[in-house]
Amino acid sequence: MSSRKLRSMTIEEYRAWFEGNFSNLHFRSPYHHPAWLDAVARGVSFKTVFTGVYEGSELCTVIPAFLTHRGPFSLYGSPLRGTLTSSLGPVSLQRYEGSGVFLDLLEEANEFARKQWGANYSRYTLRNEPSGPVRDLRPNWEQQRGGSYRLDLSPGIEAVWNGLKSDCRRNIRKAQQADIELVPFDDPKLFFRLVDETYRRHDSSSWHQERFFRNILNELIPEDILWAWGAKHQNQIIAACLFLHDDQEVHFVSGASMPQFGSLPTSYLLHWTAIETAARNGLKVYNSDASEVRSIDQFKEAFRPNLEKRFTLIWSPQHVRHAQKIFMSGSSYLRKIKGYAKSTSSLITRRVSRREVDL
Repeated sequence: MSSRKLRSMTIEEYRAWFEGNFSNLHFRSPYHHPAWLDAVARGVSFKTVFTGVYEGSELCTVIPAFLTHRGPFSLYGSPLRGTLTSSLGPVSLQRYEGSGVFLDLLEEANEFARKQWGANYSRYTLRNEPSGPVRDLRPNWEQQRGGSYRLDLSPGIEAVWNGLKSDCRRNIRKAQQADIELVPFDDPKLFFRLVDETYRRHDSSSWHQERFFRNILNELIPEDILWAWGAKHQNQIIAACLFLHDDQEVHFVSGASMPQFGSLPTSYLLHWTAIETAARNGLKVYNSDASEVRSIDQFKEAFRPNLEKRFTLIWSPQHVRHAQKIFMSGSSYLRKIKGYAKSTSSLITRRVSRREVDL
């Protein structure tokens, strides 16, 4: 029987604990920063909730999570999809050893989430798989593994540069010679338009509204945990990227570009700038999630990262799992319809505008 006690915390309590113990926390990532959690939750209209894990009277671990409702179901996730948060899970003053210890903790946290917030579905994604073989999961649990590209920056910037694929180095040089200037970027309206146009090219639409990127850019750049650069060409921003970081690692969050400048290798220069900046500031790892879109993953592989695995545990009863699959497939279909409608509307607008000019 575990001696742990679990209690709900406010974000203010979490912020004080996180900042007070920052340098001693295990499993910490940029996504655990309270400013990131708060800005993202408000951007997608989710709630942030925090489970404090006490050993005796000492608060030793906190599990941040997002909470939302879909129809009759309460979804709890550390993190949930749609938050642009690759991994989360417990952040702790203790180093939990062995998968069994980790699974026991997450099962207790899940029971707490069900009682405290009425969770019908729980999702935990850890940056790394717990050490040791994973024991048999209990009923209603399943595990998944997602790809994560990680580039080791510790050898230094020169060694990292020499390790890039030759095509990657050539494209970075090509961008540097093509009158592309990288500038600080803080325009959420423009970034949303770039993202929206990028999705529209694939007959889809973004999960996020403009307010999502407004929160991130306006609140996280002053916190010094977000790098945002725009690629300027012919006096206009034609591409932009966002990178979340702490004192150890940097994560690619989002990027988009104008389709008419697709022949220019702006993405290579933007990502290389993040890698170079991170290395010069003593950060050790550059992260970018595998997308399962081959052309995107080939671009990421050009930087010669290691492909590693994140570890996801999901709890949900069978009827909730079926309902969620139906919802997710329906949501994907609706996003495609929305994207097609936007593309059609834009095409009609352009044709009408051209006709008015002709007249």
